[in-house]
Amino acid sequence: MLGRLKFLFLYLVSLVLFFEAARLLFLGYHFSKTRGLSFSTTVYSLLYGARMDLSMAGYLMVPLCLFVLTSVFVPFFRRAGIYQAYSGILLFLLLIITIADLESYKVWGFRLDASVLKYLDSPKEAWASVSHLPVFWILALFVFIYCVLCLLLFRWLKNLSQYLQGDEKKVWSGLLVLAFSACLAIPIRGGFGLTPMNQSSVYFSSNLFANQAAINAHWNLLYGVMDKTSTTKNPYLYLSTESAKRAVDSLYISGGTAKQVLNTPSPNIIFIIWESFTAKATKLSIDGKEVTPHFNQLKKAGIYFSNVYASGDRTDRGLSAILSGYPALPQTSIVRFPGKSVKVMSLSQSFKAKGYQTSFYYGGETEFANIKSYLLQSGFDPIVDIHSFAKKDQNSKWGAHDGVVGNRVLADLAQTSTPFFATWLTLTSHEPFETPVPVVFDGKDDTNKFLNSLHYTDNVIGEFIDNCQKQPWWRNTLMVIVGDHGHRLPATENEFERFITPMLWLGGAVKEKGWVMDKIISQLDIATSLGSQTGVDVKSFPFSKNIFSTDTKPWAFFSFNNGFGYLQPSSGFIFDNVGKTIVAKRGILSSNIINAGKALQQQTFQDFLDK
Repeated sequence: MLGRLKFLFLYLVSLVLFFEAARLLFLGYHFSKTRGLSFSTTVYSLLYGARMDLSMAGYLMVPLCLFVLTSVFVPFFRRAGIYQAYSGILLFLLLIITIADLESYKVWGFRLDASVLKYLDSPKEAWASVSHLPVFWILALFVFIYCVLCLLLFRWLKNLSQYLQGDEKKVWSGLLVLAFSACLAIPIRGGFGLTPMNQSSVYFSSNLFANQAAINAHWNLLYGVMDKTSTTKNPYLYLSTESAKRAVDSLYISGGTAKQVLNTPSPNIIFIIWESFTAKATKLSIDGKEVTPHFNQLKKAGIYFSNVYASGDRTDRGLSAILSGYPALPQTSIVRFPGKSVKVMSLSQSFKAKGYQTSFYYGGETEFANIKSYLLQSGFDPIVDIHSFAKKDQNSKWGAHDGVVGNRVLADLAQTSTPFFATWLTLTSHEPFETPVPVVFDGKDDTNKFLNSLHYTDNVIGEFIDNCQKQPWWRNTLMVIVGDHGHRLPATENEFERFITPMLWLGGAVKEKGWVMDKIISQLDIATSLGSQTGVDVKSFPFSKNIFSTDTKPWAFFSFNNGFGYLQPSSGFIFDNVGKTIVAKRGILSSNIINAGKALQQQTFQDFLDK
């Protein structure tokens, strides 16, 4: 009678042990971060994580409990084959998630969650992101490990199936299995507390990596898939509605005089949005060779903004921040919701209304991350992407390399009537960092590959600008070069530096040459700052401020997977929304500064929900 309970209990324990083994693998794979933890902190990651492991194991036990309950009355369900088949499928899925989580954390900095599913509708781009890995050997290793584990698992289940035999005292056996099944609600929910299991349930440290290690990636993915409130309910209600609004409004007070930096109110405008352009790279020289020599030289030809913070850490967030002054959001993007993004004004729409020709260029698929719908709604016409290039020119896993696209932009602008508003989104410096030219910096590690890709695009942009300067429209043109977001590479201990992306305004329409603006600004500020220089109605960009106004407050706000950062000149912090804790800071933090960041997170997400 107790045999079935023993079967279920041992199976539950085996699942928990699997998840703990997966956590050890995660800690080992990211040893460069793990070695920064004390031994006790590492152990606590395992202990606290076991709570989430039990929750995930509880979910996976539900079908098994149903099989075992049925076995009390139906002999067919006492066969080991049924449990071997279920376990084989389960092991396959669990191993895939375990392996995918290892590399996704390395690239994104957070455990695997439902956001990865949003990229599966663009399989070519998804493949481009992982194709630099030794996929064949990873698959071969996966098949080997899976086969070995299946052999061991099937043998164990065959022996374990003896506990399912016998049909005496059916009623009592059935009641015991039902009782065990009902008790699974406790670990699934995370205990007897009022709050059900969530990520913060396993957070225990001020070290973000230690907390991330405690998370069960399988549970995290399942939670994201099942969560129905992510776009209907604001999870960032840190302050009262009135207090949050008052705090945010105080940051946008502006009424001073604004410096006019352009010599015409109607310049041609070219945006070069540089993939993963991080300020860290512009400061690097390796063996006497600068990573971005052309960009560094061009700083002297216009206005260089040295302290610009990206609004987010993904391209779709960067586009809406730059072109619409709309903030990046944790865990999602307004670009992914056409019904919401259509309510957001963009610079291209504003200039199109003024009679500008608008165009957008990208060597990859604009369908990726639903970007195309945002571009169409923003009034871009034409939209030139991978489908506009010959197969021979699609020389990157993403599509056409930057050199090919730059030549197309230049050729099209030569035939475009002025004034025009053209935007070029580069792609070569996206993973897998492949370039169509010989490398400049030796080394096959990700850092050197990334720096080589930036160096290549820097050359392309330098040549592009040289050619632009020969065009008759250059003397009446403003060119804005800015990154779509920063990058984790090159590695740094300063978490704030990941979000700094350089910006440069140059061209014949720029009055000042060699001016460096070093005050803190945001990508979000581009829309109002440019709009104010050119007579555009900036009321459509409520989250953007004019950086050229004398009394504009210098601050920046950015979001990442489930957290945010807020900075002022002398202080700043990065906040983890899950653990509700500050994970990085600089300067002295006051309650007003902390509340300003929280208010921005609360208000920006509420604006997204209200659209």
